[in-house]
Amino acid sequence: MMIKEGYVLKVIAGQNIVVPIGEEGVNFKGIITLNSTGRLLFEYLQKGASENELVDLIFDNYDIDKEEARCDVKEFIDVLKEKKLLQD
Repeated sequence: MMIKEGYVLKVIAGQNIVVPIGEEGVNFKGIITLNSTGRLLFEYLQKGASENELVDLIFDNYDIDKEEARCDVKEFIDVLKEKKLLQD
């Protein structure tokens, strides 16, 4: 799974912001702010991480069980799909 081209992650005034660039800047309305977990997931999705890799990443870095990590990752991916930030 990968983030579509045309979206970059920037830190603006201490906030993690997903910024559309190029054509995506015309098509995408609004902004997306991410907490530190969302930033970590977004960065790994930019590298093409699978859903299972993201679950392992969250499980390894946070004090939660594997099922909670899976639910959190699925929720994050669902939002990105809804906003059309993932490649088809």
